[in-house]
Amino acid sequence: MPTVIRFNKKRYLASGVNLNELFDQIPEPIAYFDADNRLGACNLSFRDNFPIVVESDFLKRASSGPVSGQSNISYDSLTRLARHELADARANLSTASSPPSAPPAATRPSDFEPELRKTADGGTLLTFRDLAPLRQMEEKHQQQIDVLKAELAAAHRATQQAVDIARARKDFLTSTSHELRTPLNAILGFSEMLAKEMFGPLNNPRYLEYAQIIHKSGVHVLSLINDLLDLSKLDAGKLELRVEPVEILKVIIDCVRCVEAQATRDHIGIVVHVADGVDRLCGDNKRLHQMLLNLLSNALKFTPVGGEISIDVFRRGLDVCISVSDSGIGIKAEDIPKVLEPFGQVESELSQRHQGTGLGLPLTKELAELHGGSLTMESNVDVGTTVTITLPPDPVAAMAAHAL
Repeated sequence: MPTVIRFNKKRYLASGVNLNELFDQIPEPIAYFDADNRLGACNLSFRDNFPIVVESDFLKRASSGPVSGQSNISYDSLTRLARHELADARANLSTASSPPSAPPAATRPSDFEPELRKTADGGTLLTFRDLAPLRQMEEKHQQQIDVLKAELAAAHRATQQAVDIARARKDFLTSTSHELRTPLNAILGFSEMLAKEMFGPLNNPRYLEYAQIIHKSGVHVLSLINDLLDLSKLDAGKLELRVEPVEILKVIIDCVRCVEAQATRDHIGIVVHVADGVDRLCGDNKRLHQMLLNLLSNALKFTPVGGEISIDVFRRGLDVCISVSDSGIGIKAEDIPKVLEPFGQVESELSQRHQGTGLGLPLTKELAELHGGSLTMESNVDVGTTVTITLPPDPVAAMAAHAL
């Protein structure tokens, strides 16, 4: 049952509460005008804010919009204001024109929003809401918005600057790589001629050894240049795939043969497992060789003598997965994102012995994603690393869906 509270007049009179004093404690201006628009009652806030009221005109002006307060003005100002209000009232009565829409002149920044209510006796109860706190809040919010806009603009400028710097670096790498190819081709060609003693034997065996080292180093530099160019093309969206049916086992055999000499030298075994029914996939044959060779080279680099590398091919749903696992030194889980970034390397004893630019894994990841697939990496320190390439059955459809 709801609680019903009734006003007890006798109890009120016995309490000695002064209603006028309570009325004056209300902070908002309140006034009552009778049926003839004469001011009948008002609280202290109304008297403070509107010390001069032209009764015949005040309600009209209040009904037209916000009214400005008029407190804290001098006696001379009150006199001038009264004369001005009386002159406006006489002009309105003599010309019978419509009441002016402008509120009384403001003498302080506080503005009040009026609300008029008709009473049962035909009078009007006029209450005001001070708009100054709302405007101060609005100004504060606007200042915060301006600050956020400035910070956002600064962030946009910084981002654009970073993009421009990155683009300039990539353009520099691309142009430099192209320029390096011409002299490098000469180095490779002539060093190969010397290593094969095409124009006769070299008098000193060391010359033959040096020629072989020069050629091997040149091949390594050419491989790095090709990786840089591929990354630049991928970033620019200009590297295109030639998708065709590819025999998975043939790709694996070709790549294993490429690293067979190094694996034999370091006594590292390579085991291949291909699941039943997984013999073909659609992709770019050249890029598939490149991806798998990158993974094998990386696994050989970080696997100690006597270790083992496993290549596994299986299906995950409709996708084909190719994983390369090693029994190498492994890395920490928090370092995995770093090695998947271009030029990202993790310091270790083996990484110091094997120099590289850290482009193999990032490039493989980009090529897998270009096929509409993905690359994932799992690793444990002193246990080993597994890198898995997941490729869709139809790269063209997967790339189209990714673009949407």
